[in-house]
Amino acid sequence: MSLERKGTKAVVPAGVVPKVGYVYDVRMKDHYNLNEVEYPHPEDPRRIYWIYDILDRSGCLQLMRWVHIQPVTDTQILRTHSRSHLAFLRTTELMEKPSLIAAQRKYEDVYLCALSQYCARLSAGGLLALCNEVARGHLHSGLAIIRPPGHHACQNKPMGFCLLNNIAITIKDLQTCSPVQRVLVVDWDVHHGNGIQELFYSDPTVLYISLHRYDEDFFPHGKAGDFTQLGKGPGKGYNINVPWTTEGVGDGDYLYAFRELILPVAREFAPEMIIVACGFDAAVCDPIGECNVTPECYATMTAMLKDVCPKIVLSLEGGYNLEAIANSALACAKALLDVKWQAGLVPEAATVSDYATLSSAEMNGLQATRATYVPAWLALPRWDPTKEVPECFAARPSELGKEVVDRVIQEVGPYWQCL
Repeated sequence: MSLERKGTKAVVPAGVVPKVGYVYDVRMKDHYNLNEVEYPHPEDPRRIYWIYDILDRSGCLQLMRWVHIQPVTDTQILRTHSRSHLAFLRTTELMEKPSLIAAQRKYEDVYLCALSQYCARLSAGGLLALCNEVARGHLHSGLAIIRPPGHHACQNKPMGFCLLNNIAITIKDLQTCSPVQRVLVVDWDVHHGNGIQELFYSDPTVLYISLHRYDEDFFPHGKAGDFTQLGKGPGKGYNINVPWTTEGVGDGDYLYAFRELILPVAREFAPEMIIVACGFDAAVCDPIGECNVTPECYATMTAMLKDVCPKIVLSLEGGYNLEAIANSALACAKALLDVKWQAGLVPEAATVSDYATLSSAEMNGLQATRATYVPAWLALPRWDPTKEVPECFAARPSELGKEVVDRVIQEVGPYWQCL
C-alpha cells in the first residue's frame, strides 16, 4: 500500500478501507484520584491521551478506524462479576468525597471518584465493541486505548487500579453473542492478572498465559502467579504463568518465552481470537516494573501473535511512564498495520513529579504542547515486520530468565503435545 505524505500525517489512498480499529474516549479521563495532591497516583488520566496523541501525530490513526463505545450494561457485567460488586460500584456515583475515600480504603490499591463507575463501564465497553467488530470480520485487529485497567478485578471486588475486568467481560460477551468461543489471552503486563486467572481457572475455552514479576512483595502478592497454578478440572493446563523472579527482565527473556513456550502452545490451542492484556509496565524506564522491554520487542511479540491468529486485539492495562507507553503503543500499532516503523527514543526515567496534580485544562482533555517525541513516519525503518528480522531477535535471555521459562515448560509439558 503506497501512502501519500502530508507533513507528519499519512493520507490513506482513496478506496482503501481501514482494517485495524481502535477505541478511545476522552471521558475515560474523568476517573481520577481525589487524593492526588497528597498522593500522586501512577494510574494517571493522561495515559490514554499520550497514546492517542502519538498515534495521531505519527499518522497511524489515519490508517485505522475508530469504533464507537457504549458503556457495558448490567447484564454484561453480571456475566463476570457478582451482584454485590456491581451494587457497590453503583453506590459510588452518589457518594461525596469523604465517603469515596473511606470506601476505597477497603480495597487494595483502588481509588474512586463519582465518575469512576461510568469510566469503568466505558473502558469495558470499548474493548467489547472493538472485539465484536473483529469477531464478526468487520476489522482484522485492533488497539483498545482504555482506562481504568481491568486484569486485577475479581468476581467480587476491585483491586490493583482495576474496577471491572474488561477482558473477562468481553470474553463472556463474545462467547454468548458472537461466533468466537476459543480465546487466547496473553498478559504481558508486568503484574500477574490474578482477576483473569480467577475467572477462567476451570475453563478450557480460554487459554490464559501471563508473563509477570513474581518476587517478594511485588503486587498482587500471594501464590496465584506461581508456575504451579495450572488451572482446575477441565481447565487444567489452560493456565500458564511465566513468573520472573527479579527485576531487570528484558527483550531476550520475553522472546525466549515466546519462541519456546507461548507460540507452540498458542498454535496447538488454535484460538479463534487473541486478546492481549497489554500493559507496558515492563517497558524500559517504567518506575514500577523496573524491567527493560523495548518498544521493538512489544511490536515483535504483537507480530508473532498475529501470525498465530490474525484476529487480535490489544487492550491497555498498566504502564506508568508516559513516554514509554506512548512509544510502545506506537510500535504495536504499526505492527498491527504492517507498516514500516522506527522506534522512538528511550524514555527518561519517571519520577514522582510525572504524576503531579493535573491542571483543569488537562482534566478537560486539553494538553500542553510537547516536543519530546516526533515520530519518523515512513523514515528508514529499523525493521519491517513483513520482510526483515528485528534487531531485538539478537537479544539473549538471561540465565535466570531462561531457567524460569524452562521450568514452566517442564511443568506444563504434560498438557501440550508441542512441548
